[in-house]
Amino acid sequence: MDVVSEVLEMDSEIDGGADLTESRLTRRGSVDRFRLPDTLPLPLVQVVADRLTYSVEGIGGIRIDTEPPELVVTHEGGRSTEKLAELVGELVDESMRTRLRGSRVIRRTGPDDPRQVPDHPRPRRVDPDDAATARSVLHRAFDLMFLDVGREFAAAERRYPALIELEVMDRCRYIALFPQNAYLVDEFPHQRDLLGRMRDGTAHPEQLRRPSRFMLNPALCFHVYAEFQGNRLDGTTVLTTTGECFRHEAPWRLDAFRLPSFTMREIPFLGPAADVDLLRDSLLERVWELFVGLGFQGRVETATDPFYYSEDSAIRQHQLLANVKYELVADRPGGGTAAIASFNNVGDSLCRQFEVVDPQGRPAHSGCAAFGIDRWAELTLEHHGWQRERWPALLRHYCR
Repeated sequence: MDVVSEVLEMDSEIDGGADLTESRLTRRGSVDRFRLPDTLPLPLVQVVADRLTYSVEGIGGIRIDTEPPELVVTHEGGRSTEKLAELVGELVDESMRTRLRGSRVIRRTGPDDPRQVPDHPRPRRVDPDDAATARSVLHRAFDLMFLDVGREFAAAERRYPALIELEVMDRCRYIALFPQNAYLVDEFPHQRDLLGRMRDGTAHPEQLRRPSRFMLNPALCFHVYAEFQGNRLDGTTVLTTTGECFRHEAPWRLDAFRLPSFTMREIPFLGPAADVDLLRDSLLERVWELFVGLGFQGRVETATDPFYYSEDSAIRQHQLLANVKYELVADRPGGGTAAIASFNNVGDSLCRQFEVVDPQGRPAHSGCAAFGIDRWAELTLEHHGWQRERWPALLRHYCR
């Protein structure tokens, strides 16, 4: 239980569009409450919270209260509350200068959806060893399930490395748009005297390491553009690949549904605009059938990528207006939601950068369906428990 040792009530307005209304010290650190303008729409309040997460070290949690609109921020006790208030104000001011519509729900599960759900009560206690085994079985099963989805669309299989060259990611503008999630890779110089210093302890790794030309995969589909660079496509190309992805997350956000290293099964596709659009919608329909058949509840909604800079709000708005990204958002039995799949159509933006053209010589269009395997597994454990006989028959078919 938190013990409040000090509470400060504050009424003075902080420059920058946010008021610090309360600051208190607890065993977990400082807890500050920031009153936001009533005119700040909820989608922009979420943007402020997301950007604050990656704008300062030492935050232990952020909660959004809506009536009135407030951010409740837990952080290390030694951090300056005044500086944090200034930062919140800057983020609010930047957000107030942007226009952002909320997500639009495309479809939602209902009470009449058919489901293959066993009529068994969930076990009250879970043996950790059994749960760990079940998690591994589910991980493999869902990867096979979505591999089959790819095969239904004549996808050719690929295997890509965990590292990708920075030159490729620069073309995709990944670090320019999403620096908060990038994991860069360092290396030691191949010099005998320097490596010798590591061995005899006269040098620390921090003194000798240097940036390499690689980063860890934030997603697998970027490899596809490097593979097809400069190619003229014969028609529509569909691929499927699986592997580990890596994203730098704030420590307080990490849990079973948000990991710094996670497995993705992806189905990228390239070709003429009409074919790419049809493929994205067809993949969404097929996966929705699986989602409902597995007994899950949730919705498909328009979404955006996690742009860090306010200057990129126009891109965020375009993604929402042009239906660039759909996310499959699952309801979790204990409350809350989790995005477990995305269905993207990025137009010709990436193929143009890599000079990939369609049969008529025009920049090809591309898209990708991506599935967070770990999240599908965790969602199953929450809904159906760890015992295999309680899982839907649709899922048990893939348990090998």
